Amino acid sequence: MKAKRKHQFVKCVYVFFLSLLFIGSIGGWGYQSVLFWQNNEPKTNAKDTTVEALHSLNVLELSLIGYPVLKKSFQHYEGELDKGTYLIPGLNATRTMRAGTDDICTNMVPQSVCVVEDYLLIGAYCHTRKHYSVIYVLDKYTGAYVKTIVLPGRHHVGGIAYDKIHQRIWVSCYQKRAQANSFTLSQLRAYNYRYARRPIGFTEIEDLYTIPRDSFMAYYNGYLYIGYFQVSNDSILQKFKIAADGSLERVNSSRYQEHYGAGLPREIAVPVNVSAISSKVQGIVFTEYRMYITESYGIMPSKLAKFSIIQDEEKNQNYTNENAISIINMPQKLEQIAVDGEDMYMIYESASYSYRYYSFPSIDRIIKMKVADVDDYE
Repeated sequence: MKAKRKHQFVKCVYVFFLSLLFIGSIGGWGYQSVLFWQNNEPKTNAKDTTVEALHSLNVLELSLIGYPVLKKSFQHYEGELDKGTYLIPGLNATRTMRAGTDDICTNMVPQSVCVVEDYLLIGAYCHTRKHYSVIYVLDKYTGAYVKTIVLPGRHHVGGIAYDKIHQRIWVSCYQKRAQANSFTLSQLRAYNYRYARRPIGFTEIEDLYTIPRDSFMAYYNGYLYIGYFQVSNDSILQKFKIAADGSLERVNSSRYQEHYGAGLPREIAVPVNVSAISSKVQGIVFTEYRMYITESYGIMPSKLAKFSIIQDEEKNQNYTNENAISIINMPQKLEQIAVDGEDMYMIYESASYSYRYYSFPSIDRIIKMKVADVDDYE
């Protein structure tokens, strides 16, 4: 009897360690697969930017059934083409540049969205860091792909903002330090990569010395709001005034040398206000009375938080989640949002080659929803 129990014990130990080995092998394989998807680009025969759906609209709707606010959005736009959604171009192939030469990228990651007059702009970066970043231009009314704007460099493009007064498109950039760079609406309309064979030129290159990175941005009421993404700790949101000529307003840097470091240029842009925000913020947008913040990281659900706008006179402004009016759970990998009238546009990075095979849902479209639905959420 003792020998039999000993045999059973040894067998259980053997099965236990065999199971651990199997689970470890599966985990290791999964980890290596993720690294492969993120660090490689699949081969393609495409010669230009593609506009292809990865999933049918019905499949997308079914995958979002657990999100009531998004379910409402499909109902609101039932009569519109593709129920108000916009296919994200370039998920399979994007025509761009590599080291100054024309090339095709198959691992572009969408990051930002912005409404500019009759256009919808989508910013994306190459996950392998080999290709120049781009902005896809779509017709706002039909969703048709118009063209791709190639940016000068491998910027993350975490935010795009539009100053309608000065007709400038601002882009989140990084070149040795945080930057807020811009080009004009007339440049956007005239740009044609097929003929230019070079990136668009920034008319404004603004080095930012007061913030580590320009992770995301928004324009509102004559100011450019720039935020810094952090994973663990609360982060910061800085508010910059836009000058009469459309550039960021600058001041003499002498009084800031000790705080931001010696060797500053004679004039720098400094924020007129600094607020605390939560960690993992990916985008912000404003309406007349509200500010909306998106948060996401990894495979966890994203968040869409709503706040009352705090007046500049109030010190120690805090837009962390404990002060939110409401917080809505959203699908993972939500990035920037934009507002145009009654509509809110949301972009996800989950359909990029780097993430699509282990993200659920994988969202290959910009989803439009009603601002009122977000405001009514309790």
